[in-house]
Amino acid sequence: MVCIKKRFFNLNRLLLIAFGLWPDEETIFTRFQATLLCSLLISSIVFQLSRLFIAECSFDFIVRIVSSTTIYIMITGPPVSYWIHMKTMKCILNQLQYIYDRLKDRNEIAIYDKYGYIGKHITTIVIILLVCCLFGNSVIVYWPYILDIIIPRNESYAIHMMQFVTTYFNVSEKYYFLIVVHLNAASTIGLIVCVGTGTMLFSYLQHICGMFEIASYRIEQAMAPELLHNFDIKNKIIIWREMICAIDIQRQAMQCAKCFETSLEGTTFILVITTVLCVSCNLSQVFQIEALMEEMNEVLIHFSVVSFILTIMFVSNYAGQEVIDHSNHVYVITYNVAWYLAPLHIQKLILLLLQRSNKIFSLNIYGLFTASLECFATLVSASISYFTFMYSMQ
Repeated sequence: MVCIKKRFFNLNRLLLIAFGLWPDEETIFTRFQATLLCSLLISSIVFQLSRLFIAECSFDFIVRIVSSTTIYIMITGPPVSYWIHMKTMKCILNQLQYIYDRLKDRNEIAIYDKYGYIGKHITTIVIILLVCCLFGNSVIVYWPYILDIIIPRNESYAIHMMQFVTTYFNVSEKYYFLIVVHLNAASTIGLIVCVGTGTMLFSYLQHICGMFEIASYRIEQAMAPELLHNFDIKNKIIIWREMICAIDIQRQAMQCAKCFETSLEGTTFILVITTVLCVSCNLSQVFQIEALMEEMNEVLIHFSVVSFILTIMFVSNYAGQEVIDHSNHVYVITYNVAWYLAPLHIQKLILLLLQRSNKIFSLNIYGLFTASLECFATLVSASISYFTFMYSMQ
């Protein structure tokens, strides 16, 4: 028996097990690990929001703090939500394993493997990008201190970063290093866990797309012309069995998707609002800088954040669009098969399937947002609109 956890989710396990978020291994120690992780991430958000109550506020200062805080909310949301719904994630994983174990046809297994490997390959690419980003971040943050030790001079190499951090958060210079270590540790660990949970959720959706594809394949096999032209008792049994199996796996795909949607609905709604605010505030920070060439480091930071957020928005909505397209494909296949050659009772079954598939199946967030490429365009448009408003308020 093939274990899909080892075949398709082994990289996710490496990222999550160190922080107590791997669904299969939930103990008192892993709960303690997850609690420490969530405490670190939440504390970074609390610290930044506390500046709004402690420091003297202005509109520009509020935008500056929100542009930073929303980033940490985005990397905190998926791990915390995943931890809260750990049992649900485990149930979905077990359901995917159960479906895989029931597949007997080689073509169906190949389809399931294809979508499983798509999720794994995407995970591999994201992990490589993560390693590059973390390496670059470490160089930017810690390289000035290394230079101070290796090639000391009258003025510290880290003085520019110190001025940037103390000005950005309006804190005393004596707390500078503590703040840098705290926020950098939270962002590094948060990104690792966010990649682990995010790619795992993406792989879940890829498996659901594979289940829809198998449903389409079974309908094609059931309504093959050679079976319909020679409609004897044996072929009648084959058609009924294939149609029942197709409807069953379509139902299971919808159930997994709805379970996935219901568990993460609240968190996703908060993250959608956060992403729009994050993009708007960071764009506003870029255009607020008077001397772009002199503050190139800050400009690059904000542009990197905007690019990162837009990429996440696109990938998330693309995954939702894939679910819609594969669900619609079942309807297209059902409509295009030679149903007119089938007996009346088979045609009635196909009619019921068409009525069921005619309604677009999608991942909704409280009926306000639908994960799709159209939703991505809407969110980008909203971000630019809010950025324009903020810019006009300066």
